[in-house]
Amino acid sequence: MAEKSTKAANFLALHLANPFLVLDLPPDSPPAAVERKGGLLLSLLAVGAGEASHYQTPFGPRKRTPETVRDAMAELRDPQRRLIHEWWVLDEE
Repeated sequence: MAEKSTKAANFLALHLANPFLVLDLPPDSPPAAVERKGGLLLSLLAVGAGEASHYQTPFGPRKRTPETVRDAMAELRDPQRRLIHEWWVLDEE
């Protein structure tokens, strides 16, 4: 039973950290838009802009950090991993 709850927790954590949610972008965003938005968010976080410090998920706001932004950008740069994230976001709509 503990294995099922651990799996569920892992899936939830992956969903909440979906790169499209972190970057607040739709799944059909071109790579250039991902880079622009990621760069903008990193700049805003660097100067302490409050509006950049959180992102919305279906389960409420989550903390956004430079690390989560960099991780999201890296995930979306890889075409195979990006497909998984696109599917996940589209599946919830």
